[in-house]
Amino acid sequence: MKPSRIGTYFIFTTLAMLWGCAGSAPKPQFTDAVAEHKKLDGNDIATVTVQTAEGVSMLGVDVQRLTDVIQQQLAAKQALNPAAGEADGYDVNVVITKYAKGNAFARAMLVGLGQIHIDGKITVTPSGTQETTSEFTVKKTFAWGGIYGGTTRIEDVEPAFAEGVAAGATGQMDTSEKKSKESGKQAAD
Repeated sequence: MKPSRIGTYFIFTTLAMLWGCAGSAPKPQFTDAVAEHKKLDGNDIATVTVQTAEGVSMLGVDVQRLTDVIQQQLAAKQALNPAAGEADGYDVNVVITKYAKGNAFARAMLVGLGQIHIDGKITVTPSGTQETTSEFTVKKTFAWGGIYGGTTRIEDVEPAFAEGVAAGATGQMDTSEKKSKESGKQAAD
């Protein structure tokens, strides 16, 4: 028996909508604005350090994995910024203020229970100095229920958190909005 086109379309649409929650990047909340010339660009060298705030528990393997994911997302976002002058070195210090893996069984039972949380305070400084170039927070929460909530792990949410960190450090906050505006301009021309 062949599945109907409507059923197949419904399944793919539902999966696409559900995937968006764990994978959607949070917007950084700046404590001070980033000047145009101080955003990390394509030729800048960024060193990412992840630490935990007092009272936050993370295993060493979790810290290393999150550091690697942030470094990858940062490199991808930096590539979107054209190189401006000489390469500068920056330290991106991420202090995790909340790291909760949640409870998969609770998430599967009811939406909102067993939530996954990753919150962090990010400071960007030129390497070798204490001058703060940028300071912002990123908060990512996942609270879906059902099968999707029960099978989603913190490792599935970390790339979205990392993308939020990278967006704040590079100024690439709303790339989807920029792309849709640019395509709209091109269509109008």
